[in-house]
Amino acid sequence: MDWSKPHVAAVLLSASSSYAQDIGDTFTVNCRPLTTQRRDPIISFGKDTSDHVHAVIGGTAFKGDTTNEDALNSNATTCDKILDHSIYWVPTLYHINNDGRYELVKFTGSAVYYQNRACDYQKGRTRCPSIKENFAKAFPKGLRMISGNKDLRMFNKSDITQRAINHHCLGPIDQETNSLPVVHCDTIRSQVTFPPCWDGVNIDSADHKSHMAFPAIGDYNGGVCPESHPIALIQLFYEFGFDTRKYTDRNFVFAQGDKTGYGFHGDFINGWTDLERLGNAHRTCTGPQRVDAPTCSLNVGADGSAGHASNQIPEYPAPAEDIGLNGPLSALPNDKIPTGETPLAKLSSRVFPSDY
Repeated sequence: MDWSKPHVAAVLLSASSSYAQDIGDTFTVNCRPLTTQRRDPIISFGKDTSDHVHAVIGGTAFKGDTTNEDALNSNATTCDKILDHSIYWVPTLYHINNDGRYELVKFTGSAVYYQNRACDYQKGRTRCPSIKENFAKAFPKGLRMISGNKDLRMFNKSDITQRAINHHCLGPIDQETNSLPVVHCDTIRSQVTFPPCWDGVNIDSADHKSHMAFPAIGDYNGGVCPESHPIALIQLFYEFGFDTRKYTDRNFVFAQGDKTGYGFHGDFINGWTDLERLGNAHRTCTGPQRVDAPTCSLNVGADGSAGHASNQIPEYPAPAEDIGLNGPLSALPNDKIPTGETPLAKLSSRVFPSDY
């Protein structure tokens, strides 16, 4: 998939999920890579390096102490909506070669799906209204959040936060798994869904998670918000693609040392420069009104696209360290030790198995 080309509104639906709603509940922001480096302005705010290497897209003001105002004031964005200066990042992927060295797998680009999937808490509510009657709210200014747990190496399907992490193998076999794929893939598309329910007060929290929650009724991909987090926001779903066509084994590891894929995770800093337009996007840019329609609220300028301007480059230099951009490494950056078992024999739990 070429994530640099704008998509029309798309929907990821599952027949087994009663809360994945009608066609038209999603619009897509497609993003080119911005940088690959060892920084994390949420978990390691103010530090020049973080625990592990990340693949980063979006607003160009990425640094160790990026604030939401910094993101808003980015010179540009690598995404195809000029109003979106948000910054998105995930751990990058390495391959363990036969000689034991670690080869950085090429990060090819991303799609971020903005979904109208959750609804506000109401006493007695057991399912969400039709998307024609329900619109999740835009993110509050300053929102920061993460989804996933970098330290997970086992999978518990009863944990909604773990079901929100999965991986899609593309070609020659098409499979989605919660673990890293167990078959050869031309592309591994690693995916993370963010909790859409907000406590209505805090734009961040000590663990960068507690101010947000997954639905109390439904599943990680939509439903009725809990009383503790009663406000439904637009739900984020990341796809980050890694080019794995040349690798014939499954000997991959994420930068934090995760060989299983269960520890994949995502980070988000809200940098939308016009929250009113974002809030109107599901009314005006999905279903019959596509993102390229004149009435779409995201259309600013010719088509809402950022184009391919020459200033879509990081505004701040990366830390001066070798992370594998120039060839394989003898150890993972920050000397992270690979842990967990490489998936070999069978599929892990499907993304939407019938017994959920």
